[in-house]
Amino acid sequence: MIHVYNFQKEGVKLGSLVGLSETTKCWAHCINPTEKELIEISEKANIPLEDLKEVLDEEERPKVSDLDNYSLIVVRAPWVENDEISTTPLSLFISKNKNNVITIALKELSSVNKIMQLIEAKKIDMAQHTMSFFTYRLLDEVFNAYFSILSTLEEKIDNLEDVIIEKPGSVKVNSIFTLKKTLIFFHKALTATRDVIASIEKEYVANIDKKNIKRFRTLYNDVVQLIDMVGTYRDILTSTLEIYLSAVSNNLNRAIKTLTVGASFVLFPTLIASIYGMNFDTSSIFNMPELNWKYGYFFSLGLMVASVIITYVYFKKKEWI
Repeated sequence: MIHVYNFQKEGVKLGSLVGLSETTKCWAHCINPTEKELIEISEKANIPLEDLKEVLDEEERPKVSDLDNYSLIVVRAPWVENDEISTTPLSLFISKNKNNVITIALKELSSVNKIMQLIEAKKIDMAQHTMSFFTYRLLDEVFNAYFSILSTLEEKIDNLEDVIIEKPGSVKVNSIFTLKKTLIFFHKALTATRDVIASIEKEYVANIDKKNIKRFRTLYNDVVQLIDMVGTYRDILTSTLEIYLSAVSNNLNRAIKTLTVGASFVLFPTLIASIYGMNFDTSSIFNMPELNWKYGYFFSLGLMVASVIITYVYFKKKEWI
């Protein structure tokens, strides 16, 4: 799928790939392009087909490359689908005559959709700006998407901590590892993206206007802040996991202690009942004379009650109950 926007003095108009070979400002965005679409882009923009196919790798890392007619900037943007959070490459081909930008993504991205909405609502006036400014705005929306997702993850982590403290048994440990896995993906993507923004700021990308270079300093600060946030949340999740394991262990110890106390109340009466339940010759004065005693039954019951009371006092003193 390809979306093409032509930026003219009269406003923004939807166009075709023909605009890539014209002098008017143009943005073409491709979502998981087909072979036919790649060939058409290659012909209209004069970009080698191999360079276009190279950015279709899902594992493509952020980088900056200098091509014949374009400069290539690759970043990894956050992607959310069915509560699954990951990152996916977003490639920007910036023309050296500074009149068009081609973006290629493998998945539909909220940050790109936000730019489209702003353009269609005429809240981005490209008549007053260059395509370098458009590149800055697009990358800025990518980082805003990171901030938005991290804000959501922060709420999930806070809720997870509350549940662990109140009802640790109801927490699924998979939820902790899922959040941690997402933060690991973010950290890898943002660390590499930081180097890309640093390269742009150092004017390694000739297609970026010098008057817009300072804008990318703001993006660099955003990336650094995002990396710090990701690191902080990872540490919090590590501590949360330790608290969860400690809570589970404490609950297990408490359950074992309860069973031990309960079993102890039954242990001594059972022992007494077992002794008096043995079959010995009662004619001997040494073999359970209590069996022939008229108060023997009450005596054994008294021993049982006394053993329970002594056990209770002992555990009470130890503060087990």
